[in-house]
Amino acid sequence: CRVVPQHRNCPPMKPILIFPLESLTLLAAAPAAAIAADDDQATREIVVTGRSLKDTAEVLAACLARACPPGQDVAASLAHAENLFIGGDYGNARATLLRAVGRNRKHGKTHPVPVSDLFRANSRIAQHMGEAKSFQTSVLDMRDTLKKGLGNDDPRTLVGQIEVGDSRAKLGFPFEAERIYHDVEKRAMALNQPRVAMYARLRIALLKYAIAEDRDSVADKKAGRALLEEIIRNPLPGAPEFGLAARVMLARADRADGRTDSTADIVREFAAAGGAVRPVLLFSEPVARAEMSGDAGAGQNGSVTLQRMTVSDIGDQWVDIGFWVNPDGRVAEIEVLRGKGSRNWLKPVFAHLNSRVYVPLKKDGNDGVPGFYLIERYTLTARWMDDTTGTRMRRRDPVPTIERLDITPDDYSGPTNAATAAR
Repeated sequence: CRVVPQHRNCPPMKPILIFPLESLTLLAAAPAAAIAADDDQATREIVVTGRSLKDTAEVLAACLARACPPGQDVAASLAHAENLFIGGDYGNARATLLRAVGRNRKHGKTHPVPVSDLFRANSRIAQHMGEAKSFQTSVLDMRDTLKKGLGNDDPRTLVGQIEVGDSRAKLGFPFEAERIYHDVEKRAMALNQPRVAMYARLRIALLKYAIAEDRDSVADKKAGRALLEEIIRNPLPGAPEFGLAARVMLARADRADGRTDSTADIVREFAAAGGAVRPVLLFSEPVARAEMSGDAGAGQNGSVTLQRMTVSDIGDQWVDIGFWVNPDGRVAEIEVLRGKGSRNWLKPVFAHLNSRVYVPLKKDGNDGVPGFYLIERYTLTARWMDDTTGTRMRRRDPVPTIERLDITPDDYSGPTNAATAAR
C-alpha cells in the first residue's frame, strides 16, 4: 500500500477536502459556469420570491402528463427536486431525480447537458444523505453523459472529468484525484483550452496543500506553494483571472500558517480599486469534526465515544444559516433560519463562519452597499459503509461529517431595488 496507494486492497485515506467555498445555488450548477456581477443593494431587508413546492409538483405532473420533451422534463424535475431538498425532504428529492434519470438517461446522446445536470444534482443530494456509492457513480455518469454527447475534447467534458477528480478526493483517494487533474491539464493544453488547464492546475495545488495537512508533509506544502506562485507569475493567455484565484488560495494558506500580510495586500488592492462586486472569500477556518455532545468540556475521547453512540441517530439533521457579508468583508448577524433535528453539532459551523474574511465590497458613489445576504445549508450526516457487520443491514461510518451547500436564492430584492445574483 505504501508503494501503490491505489491498489484495490488498500483502504482509502480519510476524505480530503480541497474545495474552495463555491456558490452552488442550483443543485445542478456546473462549477465552471460564468459568474455575472451582482447589482448593489440599497437595503438590508430581503424579500425572497420563488415557486412553491405545490407549484413545482404541479408543473412536473403536467409536463409528464403531456409527455413533454426531455429538456422540459429535466428542467421541471430539477426545479421540484431542489424545492424538496430546500424543504428538507432529501429522500423524495433524490427519488424525483432518480425517476427523471430513468426517463431521460436514453436521451443523453441528444441532450447531454440537461441529462448530465440530473446526475450532478443527484450526486450532491447523495452527499448530504451519506450515500457515498451513489455520489461516486452519479459523478461518473455525469462525466460519461457529457463525453458521449459532446465528445472527449469539449471543455464541458473536461470540466466534468475534473469533477470526477474532486469526487475521488472527497472519498479519500487523493492520489487518484491528482492523476486525473494532471491528465485534464495536459489534454486541455493540447486542445488550447487555457481556462480548463488553469482550473485543473489550481486543483492540483489545492490538493497538495490538503495532502500536506493530512500527512503533515512539508514537501507537499512546498509543492503546492510552488504551483500557486507559478500560476501567479505566469497565468496562461486567456485565463488571467486564475492568477487572482491563486493569490487568494496562497493568502488562505499563509493565514493558516499565521501570516496575514498577503491577505492584507489583497484587501488593500481591492479597496483601492473600489471593492468587489460580489463576495470573494479570502480565508476561513475549516469546519471541524462534528461534536455530538452539548458538553463543551467533554474530553476528546469522550467526544469520540459519544459520536459513535449517536451516529445511528443521524438522519434529518440539517439547518439553513443566514448571514451578512458586510462592506468591510466581515461576516455579521449569523442566525439559524430553520432546520430539523438536534442542533448540538453546530458549534464548529458557527466558528467556521465567524472566521471568514472576504474582500471589501464595491461602493456606489458616497453610499456604501449594505452587504450581501447569503444562506447556506448544513447537513449532519455519516456515510453508509460498503462493508457489513455479518448481516444484510447497512451501517454508517462511526464518525459523522458536515456537508455544506450554498442555497442563496437566485433572485432577492429589497423594497427599493432588485438584485439578481447569478451565483
